[in-house]
Amino acid sequence: MAPRYYTLPLRLDLLLKKQPHSTCTVQESIAQNLFLILTTHYDESRFDASFGCSIWSDDFGIQTHARWKDAIQNSIEESIQQHEKRLTNLRVKVDMDDYEILVSKNNRRVKRRLAVGIEGSITTTNEPFRFFKHLFVSPLSYE
Repeated sequence: MAPRYYTLPLRLDLLLKKQPHSTCTVQESIAQNLFLILTTHYDESRFDASFGCSIWSDDFGIQTHARWKDAIQNSIEESIQQHEKRLTNLRVKVDMDDYEILVSKNNRRVKRRLAVGIEGSITTTNEPFRFFKHLFVSPLSYE
């Protein structure tokens, strides 16, 4: 029997009542876990303080420095290697730009945006895997 991957958010009430919970493919499950890693700060999970990445820790720090971007990239890569064993041949790329947001008809706002690209191979099938997400920082939010 093929492994069953549940969608997020996990509905434990359905599982305890032995009702069906929506499922997803391994690719969707990995993507959901990567998104959780990106949007979770260290020490947020009481079961594993190392789950997450340092984007939250450095959210309001100086983000124009090239070392900041490299530190974020390394943090993401290390966390994925530790918490997403279904991926091998991992490559993480983080880019940063300023993104203009139209707040109202006459009001625009510029926010710092991270482009996070993750590539690798699914361990069980050696199938290529790609994930991409834009994250806004200061404060952290996403599209």
